[in-house]
Amino acid sequence: MKILIINLYYNFCGGAEVITKNTFDVLKKHGHEVYYWACNKSPFWDENYEYIKYFTDYNGGINNYIKNPLRYYYNNKAKKDLDIFIKLVKPDIVHIHNVYSLSNSIYDCCKYIPTVRTIHDSSLFCPAATLMNKNKQYCQNLYCKNNNFLSCIKNKCVNNSLEASIRRALFTFLQSKKNKYINKFITPSDALRDKIIEAKIGIEEKSIVTINNFLPSSELSIVPNYSNKGYFLYIGRLSSEKGVKYLLESMKDLPVDIKLKIVGIGPEESRLKKYVLDNDLYNVEFLGLKNREEIKDLYQNCIATILPCNWFENFPTTNMESFINGKSVIASNIGGIPEQVVDNKTGLLFQPANVKQLKECILKYWNNLDLAVEHGKNCYQKAITQYTEDRYYHELIKVYEEVM
Repeated sequence: MKILIINLYYNFCGGAEVITKNTFDVLKKHGHEVYYWACNKSPFWDENYEYIKYFTDYNGGINNYIKNPLRYYYNNKAKKDLDIFIKLVKPDIVHIHNVYSLSNSIYDCCKYIPTVRTIHDSSLFCPAATLMNKNKQYCQNLYCKNNNFLSCIKNKCVNNSLEASIRRALFTFLQSKKNKYINKFITPSDALRDKIIEAKIGIEEKSIVTINNFLPSSELSIVPNYSNKGYFLYIGRLSSEKGVKYLLESMKDLPVDIKLKIVGIGPEESRLKKYVLDNDLYNVEFLGLKNREEIKDLYQNCIATILPCNWFENFPTTNMESFINGKSVIASNIGGIPEQVVDNKTGLLFQPANVKQLKECILKYWNNLDLAVEHGKNCYQKAITQYTEDRYYHELIKVYEEVM
C-alpha cells in the first residue's frame, strides 16, 4: 500500500510529531511504501530524507502572517507543492496529522484520495486548541460548539490577544468546511472523540474511531527500574496550561527533602524560576531540554512523574513513557488522562488546579514508596500489553481498509 503522511513538521516538536514519525516507521516496517510531506522548517528527523526537496515553505509565525495574511487561510503555494508531490508518489491513501499553518488548502489536494486524519488536540472545535476559556480555565461548556467561534473572539481565548483570537477563529471556521474531505477521523482517546461529538461541528459519530497512541518496539524493550533516587519528575512544556505553577505551589508546603526535577522550556519558564527563587524552593531543579537518553535516565530513577495540567490533555506521550520505565503518574483528572492513569492502580489522580490534593498525592507516594513501586509495576504491564506497535498497526490498517 502507498501511504502519504502529512504533518506540519518533519522534526521533534512535541508528542504529536513523535507519534506521526513512529506511525511512518511502523508502516515502513510492515512493508508499505510510505512517504512523508511537511514544511521545510529544519532541523529534520532525517537530514538525508530524499523527499525534503518537495516540502513546502514554512508559513507559521506572525511575521509570515503580516507579509501575506491571506496565505495563512488558504496557501496556494502549499497546495501547488502538495499537488506535485501527490502526482509523483501516487498514494493509495493520505493520512493527515497536525497541519495548522500548512493551511486549509491542502485538503483540496485530497478530494479524490481516501483520507484519514488523526486529531491530536481540540483544534477542530477550539480555535485556541487548548479548551481554555479566556486562556485561564477549562472550557467545560464548549462555548464554541456548532462552529460558532464568537465566544473565542469575545473572550480572547488565544494568548489573551484579540487579533490572534480573530485569526484562529476564522481559520478554524474555514477548516470546518474542509472536514467533508476526510473519510475517517482518528482520536487517541475516547475523551477527545466524545468532545468532538459534543461540539456538534458536522462530523458524523460513525466517522470517528479511537486508536490509542503507542510505543515503538525499541521502547517496549526498556527494562523498568523500580528503585529511585528520591525525586519526582515533570517533563513537558513550561506553559500556563500545563499547570506547573500548581506543582510549584504544592512543593512550597512539602518537606524540603522531597525533590522535584523539571525538564522542558517554554513561555512560563522565567516566571516559574522566579517563583522558585522567591519562595526558596531549593529542592526544585530546572534541567532545561534533555536528549532521549538523558530523559530515559531521569524516568528510570524518579519516584513517579507528575502531570499537573489544567487543560484538555488528549493522550499524553509522557505518561506512556513513564509507564514503560516502571514509573506511575500523579496527574490531573482531565481529558484522556484517566484512560491511562487509573486512580490507585497506575497512579494517583487529583482535580485540576487543586494544590491541596496534588500535595496529598505526592506525600502518599513519599510516605509509602512500596505503593509507588506497586503502581509502577501495574504501569509497566499496561504499557507492554496495551501500547504496543502491533496493536496500533492492526487497528490503523483496519481503518485504512475501510476507507479504501
